[in-house]
Amino acid sequence: MSKALSVALVGADTPAAQTVLDVLGEMLADMSFAIAALYPLSDDEDAGTVELRDHVLPVIDVEVFDWSTVEAAVFVGVPELAAKYAAQAAQANVAVIDLTGATQSKVGQPRRGQIVSLPHVLTSMISATLAAFKTLGQLDFAAATAMVSVSEDGKSAIEALSMQTRQLFAQQEVELAGYPKRLAFNVLPTAQRGEEARIHAELAAAGHAVNSLTVSRVPVFFGHAVSVTAHFAAAQTLAALEEAIHGAPALYLLQGTGAAGVATPQDAIGGDKVWANQLQLSEDGRTATVWLVADNARLPARAAALLLALV
Repeated sequence: MSKALSVALVGADTPAAQTVLDVLGEMLADMSFAIAALYPLSDDEDAGTVELRDHVLPVIDVEVFDWSTVEAAVFVGVPELAAKYAAQAAQANVAVIDLTGATQSKVGQPRRGQIVSLPHVLTSMISATLAAFKTLGQLDFAAATAMVSVSEDGKSAIEALSMQTRQLFAQQEVELAGYPKRLAFNVLPTAQRGEEARIHAELAAAGHAVNSLTVSRVPVFFGHAVSVTAHFAAAQTLAALEEAIHGAPALYLLQGTGAAGVATPQDAIGGDKVWANQLQLSEDGRTATVWLVADNARLPARAAALLLALV
């Protein structure tokens, strides 16, 4: 078991933070991790409390927090807080893990006085799949179409989708709530948000560059979905593709008939792997398409907890 750490959780009043707390609770329960003290932080005066394994912890104002009291800090859910306070924490010799993407820091092992980040969830989903495919042979082309739930944008976006849905059913004027157009019962392309450029760069750095990537917001509260297409230099078999996915530690291949064989974002909620489903291969054996779903909060939360154990 790793040494007991004092940890600050910044953005503690967000849904993503609750998932981090859930994962930490599980790791504490199986003795794979130890926490000496946890400090939930937020800039919301009405944040209240959070729970970690039945312990109720008051949320502290991040603006007045003394960073020297912790050894590690996890920033989650609120990019603005990471942009404002992550550097302060690192300057206080804290090992900072940024889950928001706001600090543009590099992926790596956490060190005291440094900031590390996690790749975007979509990067993890796509790269795990392409890595599995590449065990079979060279890829000449790869493309991905991603459908992102509103929880990617935080608590306010979840509330906005819920509000828009109620307003539509009540035949009221719909408030856009930060989106350029209505999201409820709609699909919004999000290229202008900068996500596609970030994911392109992360995939290239990981050695799994794609030729085409499209990201859209869909009216789903939790869970992301991605359709990945890859063109092989040489013909493959469906059995070989299935075996490659089975051998990938980050992937779970769902195989079944009828409804049991259909993977949706809802099915993946609470899981620690990317679910692969609807695997198809062209007649010439060179083009494979697979449908991926994952819990977009759980995957980074699990990765962050594992990084904390390395501090």
